[in-house]
Amino acid sequence: MKEVTGIFDRTVALMEDRLTLNARRQELIASNIANIDTPGYVARDLSFERVLEEAMEPRISMVTSDEKHIKPPNPEDVIVQSGSDVRVVETGPVDFETEMAKLMKNNVEYQFIVTMLIKKFSLLKMALTEGSR
Repeated sequence: MKEVTGIFDRTVALMEDRLTLNARRQELIASNIANIDTPGYVARDLSFERVLEEAMEPRISMVTSDEKHIKPPNPEDVIVQSGSDVRVVETGPVDFETEMAKLMKNNVEYQFIVTMLIKKFSLLKMALTEGSR
């Protein structure tokens, strides 16, 4: 069956990416909590807020007419997501309260995005069914 493209805007793709990242973060947080008593274990987390910010920014290239103008960012300074390649960073020793707070925040974000996707698909369904009347 041929995939339908063009129905969904960029928001759906961003939400899909964010859900994938939230699921990966959930795994890391669960691993941190499971290894809380492991000697020498260092907590790990995803660094994807900047990746999301970069993905949401418009792609307009910056042109300067004078060398004193602000320079475009150095490509090495920007974290780029390619597929599931998201930077995993070590955050230090495992703190139970911190990990539980991250777990709750991650869960709330995940549920919020799922709710928004449900509403978006509901509106699309309504447009399709009402349009056929």
